[in-house]
Amino acid sequence: MPNEIGRPSQDILKYHNGYKAVEWRNCIILFSLPLLKKYLNKRHLQGWSNIVKAVKLCLEPVILEDQVDDVQQLLKKFLDYYEREYYQHNSQRLAVCQISFYYLFHVANCIKYCGPSWTHWQFPMERICGILQPLIKSRLNLYSNLSNTLTLLQQFYLLPFFFISKSIFKEKLPKQWNSKQVFCDIEEYEEEFYWSSIQYSLSGQEHKHLIKFYEGSNSNINNYGMKYGRLRTSDGHYISSHWIKRKNKIARNNYCVQIRRTIDKVSHRPNALPQLMIVDIYGIVDYFFVHKFNDKIHMLAYV
Repeated sequence: MPNEIGRPSQDILKYHNGYKAVEWRNCIILFSLPLLKKYLNKRHLQGWSNIVKAVKLCLEPVILEDQVDDVQQLLKKFLDYYEREYYQHNSQRLAVCQISFYYLFHVANCIKYCGPSWTHWQFPMERICGILQPLIKSRLNLYSNLSNTLTLLQQFYLLPFFFISKSIFKEKLPKQWNSKQVFCDIEEYEEEFYWSSIQYSLSGQEHKHLIKFYEGSNSNINNYGMKYGRLRTSDGHYISSHWIKRKNKIARNNYCVQIRRTIDKVSHRPNALPQLMIVDIYGIVDYFFVHKFNDKIHMLAYV
């Protein structure tokens, strides 16, 4: 699960009363349809999908007027579905008609009058309030104290653009790591391996896979190297491994990956012209491995 999504959601059946706004957001737009597919028929999934699409549009950083109209139509479809399936125009079922459903009729108008939903909805604002609250140090003048603190922080952010800042602040040297903590600076690789790390000897099966990776050349292919727990990609994302996974229930599963490979469809026919195609496979990263072969260092992943 990418870090941008936030913390992995807890079990909704057990902990929904303690859900924060960002967890409800993720639950609606990311997890609800795949998880409900097993339990609901197509009619109910279609009805719920309208509100999922509407919430996705509402959370866009920039929303066009046509998209606001789409939000209105999607929410109307959801409310029609809800009225038909749950209320059923039966006075005995009037309790299901909560006031919160009526509010959905006004979402599109709120966007037209107030701007995109992220400027006033609870989903992002709860996080913003969590960031701003620790900045307040005065109990008497809350707003002026917050305003002064934000102004001061912004001035510090702009300070490096002025030449005088170099004479005030010493240049911070990048931290140096030893190879057991971070393995990087290898030609042809933009990625980095991160701790935990140990010296590791491959098992017989793992060694066979390594030989296959080197296209069957089993001459002088040793079975030892350095084993690492994490990978930092060239764009700054981290991928962990099954080797160092945490065992608590709400730990993030960030060692399952999608791998895109180019294969030859007719590789079993040696005399045929290659027919290349791109395929996606999914797997679990057991660990990352640094191996030296023919005086060249390779950064590998065992999947």
